Amino acid sequence: MTAFEFVALRIYANQHRRFVLSSRQIPPLPVQYLDANDERKFDPATHQRNDTPFDPIDGKPTPPTSSTVDQMSKCNLISWEESADSDKWRLMTKIGDSDSQTSYYTKKWIESHAERWRADADDFDCSSSVTEETKRTEETKRILWSNWTESMVRDPIKSPILFRYDNLVPQRDDAGAMEHKRLLKVLYQYGIVLITGTPTHTESLPAGAISEAVKRSHERITAKKTEETAESAILHLASIIGYHPLQTLYGAGVWSTSCLSSFYQLDRATTGASIADSAYGTTSLPLHTDMTYMHNPPGAQVFLMVQPATVQAEESHPLSINNDNPIVPKGQSFYVDGFAAARQLLMENPDAFRLLATTPRRYHCIDENEGWHLEATGPLIETIPSGKNEWGPVKSIRHNDLDRLPDLPPYPSSATAGTPTFDDINNDTFYRHMREAHEAWNDILRRDSMRFVIHLDPGDCILVANQRCLHGRYAFESTESPRVVMGCYVGMDELSSKWRKAGFRVL
Repeated sequence: MTAFEFVALRIYANQHRRFVLSSRQIPPLPVQYLDANDERKFDPATHQRNDTPFDPIDGKPTPPTSSTVDQMSKCNLISWEESADSDKWRLMTKIGDSDSQTSYYTKKWIESHAERWRADADDFDCSSSVTEETKRTEETKRILWSNWTESMVRDPIKSPILFRYDNLVPQRDDAGAMEHKRLLKVLYQYGIVLITGTPTHTESLPAGAISEAVKRSHERITAKKTEETAESAILHLASIIGYHPLQTLYGAGVWSTSCLSSFYQLDRATTGASIADSAYGTTSLPLHTDMTYMHNPPGAQVFLMVQPATVQAEESHPLSINNDNPIVPKGQSFYVDGFAAARQLLMENPDAFRLLATTPRRYHCIDENEGWHLEATGPLIETIPSGKNEWGPVKSIRHNDLDRLPDLPPYPSSATAGTPTFDDINNDTFYRHMREAHEAWNDILRRDSMRFVIHLDPGDCILVANQRCLHGRYAFESTESPRVVMGCYVGMDELSSKWRKAGFRVL
């Protein structure tokens, strides 16, 4: 049997639509791909390929001979069967005139690579309504959520994302390590985590700017004889989900934001940390992901509420959620699952989804004082090409209307450039379609059912998967005791590495 006779089997178990191995003697992946992934073709120490020929003196690639090219193109399947070790499958192949060889692959490896090749969104995502069903399976899917309330998220029994900081500090037994892995799993599944009881003591906050509530919190921490600060707690959480903080224009480690600017003025003098961002004001912030102007935006953010805004009810106009839950805007945070929003957009308006997933949009950040000028381009919705449907699973969300530059239509092709129509000259069609697509996206983001609103108390720490969940805040009043949030970023590569080491599938 030749390599071209392989068949990708798409078999689903019950309603899970999961890929499963077949008893048929046909591999679910190309024979060439399986052969190239034979463990003997990778160095056991470095995990780099050892089958790539090059000159050991000058490093030039070794030119192939005509016979070598002919033989390498003939990868013939001899057999594909379950081995005596029930956890593995055995592949026997013959390449050209060489002797046959036998390779072994675990079922988990085969299923993971076959699902990634197929790229069916249902293999990677499920809705929050089937959470319990998902927990009973061995797989870990990303759970798309909506209709969350603060009371549910703070409920120790009902909340899927709630942690206590004390349970995440280093421990001598295995409990701490297990809780760290659970934290990574929850962040992978939901894209957001709430940690309560996080230390908030910091020497960076001027004494005159500390509210009485935060002073009492610091006194309780002192009574426990703990020397852990907000900075050390943030760095500890960053080490769990990404080894170390990501250096950005806001600094090399922990940053702070408030309407009184950053409290790290001395650090800014040496690190060039920027404060050119609307986060340092008191107005509301629309839903966004951070650093859309970076080619690879941060993978996660650590948000620690050190001091909430203090405002009396009579100082603001009450707003309402679902028309029956009036709230007073005082800096509440709100979040949306971007993957759930993208899935909703695909169901309601496929044309808008297609346009936002295929049109590059440009974002920028300029800080004249510190000398920064960053720009990057990418679609609002990035998906994985699918072998089954038009659209595979969503890989990332890049959205910030405050940093987004005006859209530019595709350059006219040579076939139409010679005889442009009035519509071509004005690009009315492109801009109308973009406005309609963006409004369809905004319509989903403004729905109360999609927005999770929470008033963060001192010591509440939110971990957010930045390329998945969008975040924003309500407006608040500026007082002598300002709203202060501290945190740091974690790189997407670092977060993905942690997820892979924990056994989770990363696109």
